[in-house]
Amino acid sequence: MHEELTQDDEATIAATDRKVIIESITRMLARREHSRNEILRKLAQKGMSESDVTPVLDEFSEAGIQSDSRYAESRARALALKGSGPRKIAGDLAQHGVCELLIEEAIAAIETDWFTLAREVKEKKFGPELAEDYRARMKQMQFLQYRGFAQSHINYAVSGD
Repeated sequence: MHEELTQDDEATIAATDRKVIIESITRMLARREHSRNEILRKLAQKGMSESDVTPVLDEFSEAGIQSDSRYAESRARALALKGSGPRKIAGDLAQHGVCELLIEEAIAAIETDWFTLAREVKEKKFGPELAEDYRARMKQMQFLQYRGFAQSHINYAVSGD
């Protein structure tokens, strides 16, 4: 026997789905900032459709509860504190669906001296002394490049100038 859903049944199911979506987004944002893209991805993994999640997420954004700008600044600051350079931070934020403009604003908002940070990261890994040979210098430069620093930051960090 196959039963047809009435409009009331469909409305009840939609209201229940909406409540689950609201609770899921609230739980995520209570722990830390999340990008819009990250929330959509996580809820899709839980089997929620983007068409159901998007209107609720729009409401969270309009109310200022979810903000890609706030997420970008928070994430950029955390990565810089861990010793990541501006290129690595930009790449990370782009992977989380943050737009180019917000990435640039977040990196600028950190107000970090990238030259000093590159030197600190280099010294933490390799010590304060300058590399004696070409091979050691290249190893330090590759490490800083991997950490997302620009060439000018790297040169400053390994040259001692």
